Order: sequence, then structure tokens, then C-alpha cells
Amino acid sequence: MNAAAVVEALERAHRGPAGRRQIAAFVLERPELLTGEGASAPIPGILRFIEELRVADATSVVVPPCPSCGRVNPLGPLLGGVRMCGNCAAKARATICSRCSKQKPICHRDENGDPFCQPCWAKDPRNLQVCAGCGNRRRVYGRTAAGPVCLQCRPRFERVCGICGRTGRGTISRATGKPLCDLCKGHWIVCSGCGDGGLVRGGTLKEPLCARCVNPDPDFWKRCRICNTTWQLTTAPCTRCSLDARLRKVFAADDGTVAPELDRLRERLVQVDRPIYAITWLRKANVQATIAAVVREHPQISHAALDSMPPSKTLDHFRSMLVSVGALEFRDEGLARLEREVKETLDGYAPGEHPRALRGFILWHLMRRLRGRLKDKPASVQQIQNVRAHLAGADGFLRWLEGQEKSLSGCTRADVESYLNTKPAHPKKCSAFVRWAVRRRYAPAGIKAPAIRWTGPAGPHDQDERWAVAQRLLNDESVATADRVAGLLVLLYAQTASSIHRLTTDHVTQDDDHVLLHLGDQPIQLPAPLDRFMLDLVASRGTDTLIRHEGDWLFPGRSVGQPIHESQLLRRLHREGVKSRQGRSTALFALAQQLPAGQLAKMLGVHVGVAVTWQRASGGDWMTYAAAVAARSATRARPGADNTFGS
Repeated sequence: MNAAAVVEALERAHRGPAGRRQIAAFVLERPELLTGEGASAPIPGILRFIEELRVADATSVVVPPCPSCGRVNPLGPLLGGVRMCGNCAAKARATICSRCSKQKPICHRDENGDPFCQPCWAKDPRNLQVCAGCGNRRRVYGRTAAGPVCLQCRPRFERVCGICGRTGRGTISRATGKPLCDLCKGHWIVCSGCGDGGLVRGGTLKEPLCARCVNPDPDFWKRCRICNTTWQLTTAPCTRCSLDARLRKVFAADDGTVAPELDRLRERLVQVDRPIYAITWLRKANVQATIAAVVREHPQISHAALDSMPPSKTLDHFRSMLVSVGALEFRDEGLARLEREVKETLDGYAPGEHPRALRGFILWHLMRRLRGRLKDKPASVQQIQNVRAHLAGADGFLRWLEGQEKSLSGCTRADVESYLNTKPAHPKKCSAFVRWAVRRRYAPAGIKAPAIRWTGPAGPHDQDERWAVAQRLLNDESVATADRVAGLLVLLYAQTASSIHRLTTDHVTQDDDHVLLHLGDQPIQLPAPLDRFMLDLVASRGTDTLIRHEGDWLFPGRSVGQPIHESQLLRRLHREGVKSRQGRSTALFALAQQLPAGQLAKMLGVHVGVAVTWQRASGGDWMTYAAAVAARSATRARPGADNTFGS
């Protein structure tokens, strides 16, 4: 570097000749100030001279780091013979706050000279005034002609946001120089440039950009002081590090220890795609109360420990998160709740024949038969509700007998008829219990209870309405793919919501150019465009859960690792105009006219007895189907092409 460049740098560092001579004198006396010892510079002009030399590409000049933290940040005035960055200087000048009694940087002293830290002075009543805008007594953030105003009422200009295009209040982005509204300021996105998650810093809502992609200059951005990786405008902890600190505090017991199950959950929560959502979830009062109760009462987390707590939806969601991360083993929560309800009902009886009969009916008849059907699979909503209804029906009848001061072994047919005439909540289930009690000799022989059997499908079956809704689902691009697929499975293949919501990606296979759906023993070849919808659903199925769970549910739900709830699926179908029960009956009525009962049962996954009943009700004749198959061309492209139906 030549002498002329050095002189120009010196002139830019100080305007006056006396100041330039002073800088030169100190540098000549202590040349090490230019090679890394600038933190001990006696005058600030030396630091400006070092910066001008660096801009002029002086290779031997070293920008001095902060002697306290070691970061290359702007250095402040001398403090104890050295210059430190702003944060370190504030910590060095920290003293005991007169209000919170903590050692913090002091921002104010009152008339008595008592020191106050910034948070305490902001809350001090002497620093609060009545806002001229809202009339509340708050901290003053500005003053107008009408008087002092608070943060919410301070005057702000409305501008057109450079990202979303909406007109609203906001600030000017230092990264792009364009307006940035309050909604976009904290909006978490997946960058269209690099694919990483982060806060939006530029671009548009359709093609948002993160900090690295807006300005790739590493010197422009600062780093998170904890992880030192997140690019941001300040050195404050990034969103992910803030989430980690909050989780460590919430999950810690009084002695500072964290249960291994909760620590495993913390590790997964810190790695979520959108940590701001996890922070929002932790701020909820019910979530804080639930986690605090778990940490306080149960040092070791288990299903038994969680079962001892008062039931709530928040606790169920917290349990599902622990199961999803592997901290707790999987179990059928619907069946577990049902077992607790049965136990509570049985505990309400005094010892005697009534609880023995009820226990035998529920546990050894219904529950035993249910577990045999499940074969280690989760129970459906209908199966749980069916057992719950039987429990309510039997319990209601036994309670009525106790009110009449009669026993089950001494009741008569007249007693059963009298109870049924009171129009109980579950008369069919009560009759089933009475018939079982007679067979098991808990009740006298000869007692009859009416049995209502299914007499077959009932109308109306509106084929025109069915096809009109199906055509709209096939052609309306505004309908979500998941709703289109679910609705078409009801209208074309007579599936129930209970069977649809438990479909997995294993039920969908691709054979060359054909998409096959396995509803029963024999796969169904999906016609176009339903095959394309199904492939799109498999590829893009999303979930609203906080923790990403790599499950195989075709319709994932909001509970981690669980499919969409049947009631939620029914609401979504009803919103799109699909009447589940009527649409399924109409579809099954039409299909029963075209296919024999055996073929229908194999392809749709229904019982063959149900298929036979529907075929008889629809007037279908399998000989017509056989004749149609025999009349087809023998030179078909694929032997399984006759599996396509409903289109």
C-alpha cells in the first residue's frame, strides 16, 4: 500500500489537521494498534483510521476484536483501559438494580440516585403516562400534539408491503429497503431459493426468500449469539435457540433435572420445521398448566402416570407427541379410555350379582369379541361407540331394577317391557344385554326382549344427485385433493368414513400405467382422473401436527402419528356436498345391480352377507354380470381390466 493511499485514509478518518497529527503520533509510537491491538487505542480516531485502511485493501491491518467476547463488533469508549463492544461494555458497567436486585446494565437512575435496569424502569409507575390515543396508562413510545402515546397508538405510516402487497402499518426492511408489514415481519416460510426454513426477508408470498438468498454478503448479517449460524439483523437468540431455552426451562423439575422422555421430546421439538409454531403452542395457558403438572407430579413419564392425571385434550395431545418421538410405547387410546369407563361404571356398584353380570357382558362377551376382531389393530370409532352404547344400555337397565328394588335374577318379562316403555337411551343395546343374561342364566328363562334386525337398504337413492356431486369433485380444482379422493371413494366405491380415514399408502399400488386400490381381497383399478388424484395425495399428503411424523396414513390427522378423525372427515365431506350415508347407499345399490355378491364383497371389503342383501334389494342378477363378462372381447390388454368400475 503506497503512502498516498495511507494519507487519503488518514484524511477520511479525521477532518482536522490537529486530529490527523494526533492519530499519526499514536500510530508511530505504538504500531501494534494496527495489527490487532486497536482495542487499547487511546482515541477513537485510530479505530476510524483502521477501518479506512481496511476499506483501502490494506492487507497487514487487522480490525481489532472485542477483548471480552472476541467478536469483531464496533468498539465503544474506553472502559478500564480497553474498548469493548456495546454488549460487553453494558455488562461491565452492570450493577445491582434497586428493584429486581439483579446485576444488570443500568439504564436510568431516579431522583434519589437509585439504579434501574431497562425492564424494571419500563414497568415503573413513574415511567407510565395516560396514552392520548387509547386512554390507558402505559409506557410512552412517542409524543404527538395531542399528548404522549403508547406503542400501539404511536403514529405510523401505512405503506404497500413489498412481500404480500397489502397496505398496512410496518417498517422499512434494512435488507431490501422496501416496506415490510407487521404480518410479514414474523412470517415463517420455506425459502424458494435454497429450500431452508426461516423468517421471510424478501421475495413474494409465492416465492419467499430467506436472509441468505436476499443478501448473500455474510458481512451484512449478524449471527445468533448462541448457535452462531442463523443469519439475522441482530445478535439476539434466533427462534430455534429461543425455543430450546424455553423448552429446557418448562421441562425442568424443581431440582433442575429433566426426565429422559421429556428431553427426547425437546430434541424433536427444537428440530421442527417452524419453531415459531412450537413457541406459540408453549405460550398457551392450558399447555403450560398441563406440562407443569406432569413435571411436578411425575418424575418418570409413563402411560400409567399420565392416566392418573385429570383427562383433557391437551394431555391427550401431549401423550401423542411422546408416543410419536418414541418416548412412550404405542397403545390404542380409544380402547384404553373405554376400559377406564368400564372400570368406573363397575366400581359404582355394590358387590352383588349386578356387577358380576355387567362385568361378564362387557368384559367377557363384548370386549373379548372386539379384541378377537381387532387382531392387535386399533379399534375404530364405531366399535368403541358400540361397546359404550351396550355399556350404557345394560347399566341403565340394572340401575332401573335397583330403583324398583328388584334383582336381575328375579325380574320378569313385564319388568323388561316396563323399562323399555320408559324409552331409554339405548333400547336395542338393553335388549341385547337381556337376551345375553337369559342365555347365561343371570336372568330367568322365558324372558323375551325384542330384537330389531336390519331389513335391508332404505332409500331414497338419488343417482342424479350422486353423479352431479361426483362430476363436481372430478372437475373442480378448488377442492382439496384429499377431499376429492375421499368424496369419490364414497360416491363411486361405497366406502364409509370409518374405512376411508384408516387407509394407508400400502393400500395404493402402481402396476405399470395403472393405479390399484386395495379395499378388499381383490384390488380395484382406478380410472382417470381418480388415479392421478390418488397419486397426488400419496405424494403431497400433509399434516397440521407440530412434529413431523413420517407415518403412512393416507389421510393424516392433527394428532401426531394418527389418521384424521372420522368426525372431522365427515365434516369435510359434508362441506363439499357429500352426504356420506346416502351417497354410500346409492353407490352400493347401483354396484349391487352390476356385480355378483361375491365379487362385490372381495373388491369393496364388505361382508358377503351384506353384499347378498344389497343385491337382493337392488334386484341385481349375477347371471347378467356373467353374460356381460362372457360377451367381452377375449383380447383384452390386461386380464384384470374388469376390476375397474364406478366410472
